[in-house]
Amino acid sequence: MKHFYEICTLLILVAIVAGYAARANSSIAAAVLIEEHVYGGLPVSAAPAYETIFTRTAYIVCYNSQQRVPEWVAYHITPDYLNTPQRDGRFKSFYEDPGVDNPVKPLDYEGLFDNPAKGYVRGHLAPYKIAGGDRDGDGLYANLDPSKSDNYDEDTIREINYMSNVVPQYREFNEFGLWRELEAKIQNDWVSDRGMDLWIIAGCVLGLGSFDVVGPESNIQVPAMLYKIVLKKTPNPLILAFLFPQQREKHGHIEDFLVSVDAIEALTGIDFFPSLRDSTQAAVERKDTFLNWRCF
Repeated sequence: MKHFYEICTLLILVAIVAGYAARANSSIAAAVLIEEHVYGGLPVSAAPAYETIFTRTAYIVCYNSQQRVPEWVAYHITPDYLNTPQRDGRFKSFYEDPGVDNPVKPLDYEGLFDNPAKGYVRGHLAPYKIAGGDRDGDGLYANLDPSKSDNYDEDTIREINYMSNVVPQYREFNEFGLWRELEAKIQNDWVSDRGMDLWIIAGCVLGLGSFDVVGPESNIQVPAMLYKIVLKKTPNPLILAFLFPQQREKHGHIEDFLVSVDAIEALTGIDFFPSLRDSTQAAVERKDTFLNWRCF
C-alpha cells in the first residue's frame, strides 16, 4: 500500500510538472510569434479593459469584446507567405474563434450585403492572402487537394478566417476600393515583385459615437475609419501610415490618405512601437509619412 501511495504521488508530481512545462512551452511559442509579427513592441491601448491579445501563426490580434471586432492586427509578410491556396472549398468558410467568449458567428453577418442600406461584407483585417507559406518548414504547403495538404499550414489558414479577424466593411471598399488597392500594392508590388519583408499593423478607429452597428443583437460595431501602418526595416524604420474613411464610392489614390503615426494614435488612443528608443519613436511617428512614399 505504501508503494501504491508513492506511485500515486509520483504520478501527480509528473502531471504537475507536465502542466507547468506545457504552459511554459505555450508562453514561449506565443513570445516567438509576437517577436515575428510585431516590430517595436506590442501596441499599448489607453483603455485595455475589453481587449484580449491572441497569438495566431500568421498574425497577432487584439480583440475588443465590447465592440465585438478586432481592434488591431499585426503581421509580418514575406514572399513565401503569399503562397496561399485559392480561397475556395474549405478555405472559403469563416469560423467562430474558439478562444473568444460569446464569439461572433459567421451567420451574424447574414443578409447585410443584400440590404441596400448596409451593403457590408465580412472584411478581413489580416488578409487571407498573407496566411500561406511553409510555416513549419517541412517542405509542404496548404493545398486545395486534401491528400497533398499540410495540416499545420492548413490550420494557419483556418485561423485567418476566424471571425475575430473580421470587421463589417462596405463591399465596394473591401473588394474594389482603397482598402483592396492598398492590399494589392503591398502584396503584389512590394512583397511579391520586389521581395520586401514588411511589418503591418491594421486596425479600426472606434470612437465614442457609433457609425453603425450590425448583428442579431445590434452590438457588432462598424468602424467609420480604418488604418494600415506599413513598416520596412532600414537602418531606421521607414513607415507609411494610411487612414481611410469607410466609403462606397472610391475617390482619390491611396497615397492621398497618408498621415503621421501620431495622427492615428490621437484617434485611437493606442501607442504604437512602444519599445523603440524615445528619440527614434518621436522622429518616425510625428513625420508626415507621405514624405516616405517614394522610398517604397
